[in-house]
Amino acid sequence: MPKLKSKVVNGDKFFYSGSFDIDDFIGDGVWWLELYDSHRNKIYDKPFASSMGKSGMYRIKDIIKQEFLT
Repeated sequence: MPKLKSKVVNGDKFFYSGSFDIDDFIGDGVWWLELYDSHRNKIYDKPFASSMGKSGMYRIKDIIKQEFLT
């Protein structure tokens, strides 16, 4: 399991990890976000287009609200 950082959103604790994977075949890469619940069970595992850059990783709080707190 990767080293996880935590974030509290609306009183609920989530853990997350982000990484960048390089695709040597096309010379591009993709940002990857994994979210875990308060018990460290994986609940979200999706890529972001590399064109979004690292800014997509800053949207973690918004993603948690949209996906899990609606």
